[in-house]
Amino acid sequence: MRTILHEDRPRLDHDSPIQLMIIEDSVADGELVRALLETELPRAEVTMVADLETALTQLDTGDFDAVLADLSLPDADGPAVVQAVRAAHPALALLVLTGRVDGDLALWALAEGAQDYLVKGEHDGPRLATAVLHALQRQRAEHEAHQYLQLARGLLDAEEAPTCAVGPDSVIVAVNEAWRLFMAANGAQPERCAEGSSYLAACDAVPADSVDSVAAIELAGGLRSILAGSTVRYQQEYACHSPNEERWFSVRVAPAEVDDAPGAVISHVDVTAMHRAQEELSHQALHDGLTGLPNRILLTDRLEQALAGSQRRGCLTGVAFIDLDHFKRVNDSFGHPVGDDLLTQVAHRLSHQMRPGDTLSRFSGDEFVAVWRDLTDAEHATRLAERLTHCLEEPFDVGHTAVTVSCSIGVVVGRPPQSVDELLMAADAAMYDAKSHGRGRIRLADDDTPKPAAHVMSTEVELRAALNQGELVLHYQPVIDLATGSAVGVEALCRWQHPERGLVMPDEFIPTAEASGLIVQLGAWALDQACQDAGRLKEQGIELDIAVNLAVLQLTQPDILAQVTDALDHRGLDARRLVLEVTESAVMEDEDAAALALEGLTRLGVRIAIDDFGTHYNSIQYLRRYPISALKIDRSFVSGITGDPKDAAICACVVGLATAVGAICIAEGVETPEQHAVLLKLGCHQAQGYLWSRAVPLADLPRVLAECAGHVLPLRTSQRATRTWSLEPRYDATITSMCEAGASLHTIAAALNRAGFQTPVGHRWGAHGVAKYLRDQAAAAAKLKAGTDQLASITPRTPVEVDWSVRD
Repeated sequence: MRTILHEDRPRLDHDSPIQLMIIEDSVADGELVRALLETELPRAEVTMVADLETALTQLDTGDFDAVLADLSLPDADGPAVVQAVRAAHPALALLVLTGRVDGDLALWALAEGAQDYLVKGEHDGPRLATAVLHALQRQRAEHEAHQYLQLARGLLDAEEAPTCAVGPDSVIVAVNEAWRLFMAANGAQPERCAEGSSYLAACDAVPADSVDSVAAIELAGGLRSILAGSTVRYQQEYACHSPNEERWFSVRVAPAEVDDAPGAVISHVDVTAMHRAQEELSHQALHDGLTGLPNRILLTDRLEQALAGSQRRGCLTGVAFIDLDHFKRVNDSFGHPVGDDLLTQVAHRLSHQMRPGDTLSRFSGDEFVAVWRDLTDAEHATRLAERLTHCLEEPFDVGHTAVTVSCSIGVVVGRPPQSVDELLMAADAAMYDAKSHGRGRIRLADDDTPKPAAHVMSTEVELRAALNQGELVLHYQPVIDLATGSAVGVEALCRWQHPERGLVMPDEFIPTAEASGLIVQLGAWALDQACQDAGRLKEQGIELDIAVNLAVLQLTQPDILAQVTDALDHRGLDARRLVLEVTESAVMEDEDAAALALEGLTRLGVRIAIDDFGTHYNSIQYLRRYPISALKIDRSFVSGITGDPKDAAICACVVGLATAVGAICIAEGVETPEQHAVLLKLGCHQAQGYLWSRAVPLADLPRVLAECAGHVLPLRTSQRATRTWSLEPRYDATITSMCEAGASLHTIAAALNRAGFQTPVGHRWGAHGVAKYLRDQAAAAAKLKAGTDQLASITPRTPVEVDWSVRD
């Protein structure tokens, strides 16, 4: 629905488009706002202009509903922008959208008639769209009320907002139907709110002990200022406590001529939806988005309250640090969506074991923290921890497969003066101690529990030795061109081949490397090793782009250009083949130094990619300041691209921004054909993820690249679950011989893929596929022999015992 801006303009229905103008000289900023608005308001038609003069010309000839104006334009600045637009088009909905956080300027803009003052980067699509719609609604209410008062000294009953007009003595001279319905619904007495009654008297009659008394006093003061001529506009939000529910209203008081005397028009716009949206955002700020549990911020507050309460009552407070054992294996085997499903189910079970008043929080990843109030002793805490371990014993149904998971728990009990941080650190240390003794255990913190600092120091010492002893290795994950389906590059990812712990993932040692400064040495090694490996691939006829991560400390090293130059020259790698990935946090650390380093690297011919793009508010400015060749969409957005419209909108924006600035867009963490299809439709250029391959050692990379080249995405049909596969000699010979040799199902699947075979329905072979093939062939049952137990282990709803040494 559109606001009436001219007296001769007809009212449009709900199917009419909303005509919006953005006055913005930054193309990137303007395009981002356009994308957000068009995503949330499908009927919006957005026109962009870069200066005030052009805007005024188009407003004179066009038919616009609202304007979003920056306050820093080539031909006008600050007050001049609002004054010019408001003077030329006083009835137009005007919102200020600026990067200037200035309270005085905001108050001035609103006083001059702007409907809202928005700061760039602080509003996502839904909130920006809500601001526009509310601006249109408020502008329409004011304009129509003022117009109709002048023409008929009354209000149209069709006005949606409850509205009345009062004379100089605050006596109500006209009301609309919405006003009557609103007052009746809230139990107001007719003699206090109908025509002929005093608006100020109704405000003054609110009892002093009522929850509405403060709002009534403030509103009365604002109305008196309007009638006295000392204020030209008054606005206030208040809660209306009706008999059935609490609703929020924005009351706007504007001066009006009533019988040639100063009066006022008072509109009460329902803003309950906006308030509830704000409450939801507040809830999201304090709760984990996946499980709905309190996050770290709320956990800290709850733990502080528990300590204070326990001290008053002479009791103890218990803290349990809970870490799921081998959770990463679930993600590696079944994918992150299945892992998220498991985390949600675990959170549900753990929550049901908490007592009223206790708190369960998702701390990070697969770590949870429980806070218990009013404990009698340490044994009490141990019994509560045992309830948590027991509730996880039954298998979880995830992805139509039964999976069993255990947890290691560190427990600490205390009271003030122990702090929140001290208790959490002690519980964390006890949890690590529990894991070191075999996992699936409960460890009560005591004086003998290794401290977290000692654990970090131990990791640092081991990592320093690993660098010197050659225990670090690089694995490579293919980067796929979505248009052609072929691999065009690889990303180098660091792994630690620990002599006792096996292959250690980077999230377990990179934080320690960054905190200790070892990341500079580690990064230099990774850069040189990647260039060397690229040369080895070239000798095999494989020449691809190779991406290497650049840490914060590396980027700000004075000799970073010399390091990169030496690595390229020493290994004979073409600089155009090297892509250096930097995170947004690395750039934010020292923006001037980062700009200097990135410009120098670009002059060498090296390309720069921004990793995890979109996870910081300042993302957009990097496109203007730094020489960026690629933007990588963070996996957190890709994972929700098929189910969350917000994630899909963000991905579309990143793709559009990359295209607009001449960069390529790379999606990370692609795991499903559905995600692949959406990204392809959005115009994303490249992608990487488990859909094609996980990161593999250099020796396996040629085989993986060949498999990617022949990769066929599965077609999901409703008949897939019931289709029976017919026996074919080309499968039967391979499967029979390998079954007789006692090979695992994973090994058989890998052999079939290497031979170029696909399943009868066009998929790549996997352990489940081999099992299904054998299960559907009654004649093949005798050939399974030693593989029978393996087949039973992966039957749906049966606990899985995965052979982690062999992967597809």
